[in-house]
Amino acid sequence: MKKPKTIQSLFIKVSKHLITNYMAEYIHVEKPFLDKLRLLGWQVIDQGLGIPQEPGKSLRENFKQVLLPKVFKESVKALNKTADGREWLTDKQLDEILFEIQNFAGKSLHEANKEIHRLLQKGTSVPRNELTGEQDPTVRLVDFKNHDNNSFIAINQFRLLTPGASRQGIIPDIVLFLNGLPIVVVEAKDFDTAQPLSEAYSQITRYANTREDDYGFKEGEEKLFHYNIFSIITHGKEARVGTISAEFDFYN
Repeated sequence: MKKPKTIQSLFIKVSKHLITNYMAEYIHVEKPFLDKLRLLGWQVIDQGLGIPQEPGKSLRENFKQVLLPKVFKESVKALNKTADGREWLTDKQLDEILFEIQNFAGKSLHEANKEIHRLLQKGTSVPRNELTGEQDPTVRLVDFKNHDNNSFIAINQFRLLTPGASRQGIIPDIVLFLNGLPIVVVEAKDFDTAQPLSEAYSQITRYANTREDDYGFKEGEEKLFHYNIFSIITHGKEARVGTISAEFDFYN
């Protein structure tokens, strides 16, 4: 009878330790980060602590979606107007663009990331503007001239299911979305954590499936990083930035 009690006591002790760490991380690092973003004009969706159970709170239909489909289509539709201010993209065209920006079969993470960056900078195209008759018109995905025309959303505890991975899912601390696309992943650690920045870096690489291991197991969901411009590791008093290919020493 003593063994089950010992295991149960250990489980309770570990659980309390994890909860305490998560609370400290949220209170000291994650929430202040979100508060700063809110002051900068970002729309912030703070899901608090715990494992999210409703994908709708993070503007998705399910926990497998790495981008925000509705936000993406609404943003792109609003960015593309005729000279007299009419939105011209059809629902079918928007669905096709959404499909294009999500499907990179056979491409590596770096190849997909490079293609996404090209689309963000140059835009894409559709066969026809149904309002004006223009052939092969360019479709902008981002307005670089007037930033206020874009959508900026920050979501914490961004849960993603990872079928076939060594774990059932990942939950990055904060993900930043530009027009519904996850361009930044933020991993926060409490200052009292041993080597908080290196631990945060290890989490980022696990999420992106770029962490070196001897077995080649899938650990995260690299599709989340197809759109990544950079990632942030922070313990509140210090933050560093790096790209999908950057090693820890190159996070600045």
